[in-house]
Amino acid sequence: MPRSRRVWKEDDIAKLKAMAGKLPSERIAAELGRSHGAVMMEACKLRVSLRTIPRGRRAKADADGAVAASLP
Repeated sequence: MPRSRRVWKEDDIAKLKAMAGKLPSERIAAELGRSHGAVMMEACKLRVSLRTIPRGRRAKADADGAVAASLP
């Protein structure tokens, strides 16, 4: 018997987009009460990246972005 599927509601999608890139996908799944696979599939469908930058590299990435933005 197939497993039941929960429909993604607007508030779930908003939460997914807000947490994407900030939290690991496993934690997003736990916060939303969904499986890791469901979160991965919905993010792919929405074209939302779940990739996170390690904390040590985040400051460097922000600094590089600021330098690149200030170039002509």
